[in-house]
Amino acid sequence: IRGYAHMRKVVSVYGTYLFCKYEGMLLSVVAQDTQNHIYPLAYCVVDKENDASWGFFFGKLKAFVVDEPELCIFSDRHVSIANGLTRHYPFAHHGVCMRHLDENLQTNHHCFDSLYLYYHAAKAYTLEEFNDYFNALKEICPSATACLEHEVGF
Repeated sequence: IRGYAHMRKVVSVYGTYLFCKYEGMLLSVVAQDTQNHIYPLAYCVVDKENDASWGFFFGKLKAFVVDEPELCIFSDRHVSIANGLTRHYPFAHHGVCMRHLDENLQTNHHCFDSLYLYYHAAKAYTLEEFNDYFNALKEICPSATACLEHEVGF
């Protein structure tokens, strides 16, 4: 917990299924240090991924990951994560994982040939560079960019 003070104010929240003898979900949150090493912050085993489980987890996490506008939390698009973050971290920015957005673009919008533009836009370091790639993606696959604008909220 003391190590979190030296981490970037960006954390990743994730839930994964447990199989075989031990069923349920493993909820976890990790941060990244200044040398890009993954730093585990907290984990919890719950019976299933729902509002109550994520609410409990975020309630405990608030003991040392303080809700502040400088904090960015990213995750998949699970509705219970979004509900828990809205309740426990209203000031933090909530982002969506690039890989999950990629899956949405491939599955629902069939933009396989233009995914390189999406990745370049997502990894852009300047607003100008982002706009160049995003506008190129908008020309090729307008339904995908409308979806991204709605999902990400820009």
